[in-house]
Amino acid sequence: MEKVRFQEQLQAYEQWKKDIINTIEEYGPWLEENGMSSEDIQQRINHTLGTLKNDKLTIAFVAEFSRGKTELINAIFFADYGRRLLPSDAGRTTMCPTEIFYDDERDEAYVRLLPIETRLQDNTLSQLRHDTKQWVHYPLETDSVEQMQAALSEVVQTKEVPLEEAKHLGLYSPDLHPHQNQPPETVEIPKWRHAQISFPNPMLKKGLTILDTPGLNALGTEPELTLNMLPAAQAVLFVLGADTGVTRSDMEIWQHHIKGFQTGRQRGLMVVLNKIDTLWDDLREHEDIHEAIRNQQTNTAELLGVEPNVVFPISAQKGLLAKIKGEKQLLEKSALLDLENYLGQDVLNIKQQIILDTVSADVGQMLDNSRSMLSGKLNDTKYQLEELEELSDKSDDVITNLMEKTRSEQAQYLRDVDTFQQSRKQLKQQANLLTEILSLEALEGTIEQSRKDMTNSWTTSGMKNSMKNLFDETRRTMLKVVNQSEQTRKLIRAIYRKFQNEHGFAVVQPKMFSIVKYRVELELLHQEAEIFRNSPVTAMMEQNFVVKRFFSALVKRAHDIFKRADEEINQWLGSTLEPLVIQIKDHKEMMEKRLTNLQKIGQSRNTLQYRILELQEQYTELARQLTALRNMSNRLSNSRPLHHAQRQKPTLVKQNVG
Repeated sequence: MEKVRFQEQLQAYEQWKKDIINTIEEYGPWLEENGMSSEDIQQRINHTLGTLKNDKLTIAFVAEFSRGKTELINAIFFADYGRRLLPSDAGRTTMCPTEIFYDDERDEAYVRLLPIETRLQDNTLSQLRHDTKQWVHYPLETDSVEQMQAALSEVVQTKEVPLEEAKHLGLYSPDLHPHQNQPPETVEIPKWRHAQISFPNPMLKKGLTILDTPGLNALGTEPELTLNMLPAAQAVLFVLGADTGVTRSDMEIWQHHIKGFQTGRQRGLMVVLNKIDTLWDDLREHEDIHEAIRNQQTNTAELLGVEPNVVFPISAQKGLLAKIKGEKQLLEKSALLDLENYLGQDVLNIKQQIILDTVSADVGQMLDNSRSMLSGKLNDTKYQLEELEELSDKSDDVITNLMEKTRSEQAQYLRDVDTFQQSRKQLKQQANLLTEILSLEALEGTIEQSRKDMTNSWTTSGMKNSMKNLFDETRRTMLKVVNQSEQTRKLIRAIYRKFQNEHGFAVVQPKMFSIVKYRVELELLHQEAEIFRNSPVTAMMEQNFVVKRFFSALVKRAHDIFKRADEEINQWLGSTLEPLVIQIKDHKEMMEKRLTNLQKIGQSRNTLQYRILELQEQYTELARQLTALRNMSNRLSNSRPLHHAQRQKPTLVKQNVG
């Protein structure tokens, strides 16, 4: 297989995504022009477009100190600058979690640093990222190497603080320093808690975000990193050193901060065995070196419990050097392109599937409904056309009987419409029950009581029981939502089926709310809470710090899950009958038009031919619009963001009026 650099694969992916955005932007105005739009539908389209345009691809790099992680980031993403963009010299290492991206809103290059003292606040990192006053801001002058290096070097800064201050910040525990006989007077801690680097790199401008995490100490003391940011990344690269193998601290990071949160993921997790150049030896045969590297790859895979094909032995330093100097043979030897190729295919396929699922669940379903409704109109028009053509040589009595039959059908239809209004009231009652179960006010009361119980607990065991009880209660509430939402779904399906079966409405799939994703999210969060609850790092922390971290990193996310579920349920219940409302209105107008036509034809046969011509033009236009919709649908379902040389255009259909 041809090895394709990650940049090229990302470019193909972005073009594929742009094609989808263009198609959705075409669909919105089409709905307006054809009277099938509404405020909610346009909101859904705008939401999907916003999701696609703001789509980010996050790749997290995790490693203990001195594994060459930052050098690997330089080699994969920034080699085109002809130098190391991020500081990765010997003895200098990332001291705080660092996000590397491009800020589209501010449209500028900068380094933003969050002081370590913010750990004393109750605010989460997610909340603090919006509070610009708390960050120290350094502009990046991209045309000055010296200024950029000076600004970026801040990321690795540390400072000495008294022991008590380090303990207060949750950055010291005797168990983390077993080699010390006596507690030190001062402790070296990171100067910054979090860093953000906005840089105008082409890939970063396309939505790539790189998360560079420091070693075990930072992962243990910043649970939000492990509990929120790593699981949200589309790819996690765990970097080891070929010169050290899998050390005890490497294994601890793997067990407590990566493996536990990746159990449900089949893809997106890669192990990088860096620094294989330390095994290169001119005095050994090439095959012997290759065999030694292969053995280390196999042993690492067995030790971590992963497949050997996701363990990549590479040399980031030689790969970076080869790219800068244009040495193809050295680049091949570094094996960096093997990792890049896999990264592009594996991660971008994950992102592609997420986008396809997002588009399919909302706009794709609306497109299918539009096609069904338009097909229904086309069939109704064809039926009316055939009916009028048959009347050409019929008597007035036949037309009179047809009018009476149409009036009878119309009367029955209007009675069913009245029944529909009663069903709407019943649906509102179901909505009120769901809202009552999902009461955020009740949830917040439960959370506040749990916080009091944990704070007042005299024992670690009691505190841990309060954690467990809180999540058990949220799971019970979620189960009630599952049962009630299913009852509501059944009612909605019954309302649609009545009109489809009794009046021949086109089969339209109503927008349905699925609680499954929120339930799964809560279950995964429950697993993370259990890991946090039973973690040895948690046992080392002071009680007030554990309580603060538990609520900021975990309970807030549970609250967010219920809040998002509540918002989606309200939106769902407000819009789920809209396609049927449009069909009811169209069918009513069609019946009235049909009755008017029959009345006019009964009065004057000259009207008949004119109306036939009118319906033929209407049929042709509907067929043209249906073709346009089919082409939009084909473009949306164009399956893969292939490499440019392999890209195929979606098959478009020609209008066929037969």
